[in-house]
Amino acid sequence: MTDAETLGRLLAALGAEDPQGWAESEVEEGLPQLARYRLLRALSQDIEGWDTASIDSLRAGMNAEGAHHTDPVSEAAWIARAVARETAFGILYRLADPDSDDLPTDLRQQLPGWVLMETTSAGEPTHRVLDALHEDLDTMAPSAEAPRSRTVAEGWIRESNLRAFCESLAAEVAYDFDDSDWLAIDMALPHTDDEQPPSAWYTYPLVGRTRLDLHVARSVGGSKVSVSVQGTVDSRSRIRVELLLDVMARYAVALE
Repeated sequence: MTDAETLGRLLAALGAEDPQGWAESEVEEGLPQLARYRLLRALSQDIEGWDTASIDSLRAGMNAEGAHHTDPVSEAAWIARAVARETAFGILYRLADPDSDDLPTDLRQQLPGWVLMETTSAGEPTHRVLDALHEDLDTMAPSAEAPRSRTVAEGWIRESNLRAFCESLAAEVAYDFDDSDWLAIDMALPHTDDEQPPSAWYTYPLVGRTRLDLHVARSVGGSKVSVSVQGTVDSRSRIRVELLLDVMARYAVALE
């Protein structure tokens, strides 16, 4: 068990209003208050991410899909389902990956994490972890009701910048993009044509703290790649993705 002073220091670093009170509760009552506060802090940040731009993005996506509603109640219900789905996804992702928060590495290394574990009918732990539930959430929703992707940004980039773009986009949602991810995209790209409808472009999911779907197609006879990024993000992430797209179109980027 960690002493109250150390716990208080860590809770203060997380921004707790009463760090010593949380720390004393953990020491005296044996409750995992530091882990509880860390999880609640991350979920609270996800809630705060639902700004006006996020709702406008949902509404634009709904209209783009032709899901027009004749009355405000039906439209509100559609948006409510979309927000609920994205919120559930965020909770499941936080449960699966405690280190998905925005904390410095040196602070993360001092903090406890958590797992979601199966129990028997009597409540005894089986020590089998329910991991990565967010990856299967979409499979549970009826296709006619499931919120679809929303456009975050679209345009074109230099083909030579595609891997750098993929890696930077993945970093935005804390997805670990590696050689196998790049190989899948690199092998599929020659068979694409951006003169075809976007639905025929190659799609690659980046599933991190939220999900982004990257749609790419090569410009025939050129050195450009058309891209469309779909998902639900807050206004800050949207601005960063738009800026990334602009940079990858204007400049040649060298990978180290």
